[in-house]
Formats: sequence, C-alpha cells, structure tokens
Amino acid sequence: MRPKLWHHILTGISGVFLLGTTVYTVIRYGSLPEKIPTHFGAAGVADGFGHKSTLVMLIFLAWMLFGVLTVVAFFPNAWNVPKRNARTLAAAADMIAVMKLVTVLMFCWMILCSVQSWNLGSWFLPLTMVGMFAPLVHLIIASVRK
Repeated sequence: MRPKLWHHILTGISGVFLLGTTVYTVIRYGSLPEKIPTHFGAAGVADGFGHKSTLVMLIFLAWMLFGVLTVVAFFPNAWNVPKRNARTLAAAADMIAVMKLVTVLMFCWMILCSVQSWNLGSWFLPLTMVGMFAPLVHLIIASVRK
C-alpha cells in the first residue's frame, strides 16, 4: 500500500510547523525569563512554572513523536488492525497521518505558549481530543463496515 498524496502533504505541513517552532524557540531562547509556563490545567491556564530548559525536552519529544509516526506509516504490515483489508489499512494510514499533524500542532502550540507566556486557551483540550479521536472513530467505522 502506497501512501496517498495528502499523507505526504500533511507530513510536510507537520514538518514545517515543527521546524518553524524549533527555529523560533532557538532564536528566542536567550531572551526568555528563567521561569516559563510548563504546565497548563484543563482550562488552558498556566498552573505550573519551571526552568526554560524544559523547552528543549518538549521540542525533542515533539520531534521524536513526529519521527516515530512518520516511520510507522511506512510499515503497514506491522500494524495491528482488525480485518486486514484494503479499506481498513487505508483508514489506519489516514488515522496516522491526521494524528501526526494534530500531535505536532498540539506540541507547537504548547511550546509557543510557553515561549510567549500565554495561556493555551479553553478551546485547546476539547479541540485536541476531537483531533485525536475523530481519526480513531473513522478507523473503527471502516473496520466494521462490510
């Protein structure tokens, strides 16, 4: 199964956002205060603060997840999906592509909010949940359909 063109486009968009966020953080790092927001509550308000070096870990984690999801997308035979057929594998590939984009955008927004000392916003958690669970629901529906 070859990846669809829009999977490559979503990977490119994810990479551009992640690279841009990384470059922006590196440029701003020297001028950041020693303490920045490092934890946000369910309402999106910063409720924990830590050293600015935590941004390095967050950026590393974002790149690691991007890399793992990109590599996993190239090995559909290793996926544990119910009813291995073309429709289910296509839905699983769609799920991975969308979840990779949502994951990267989520990390980029959290990093940007930490750098700028902004709150995430009350919309962040619900929107992230929808972005993560919608592709999963799509996969489940595709796997039970005949």
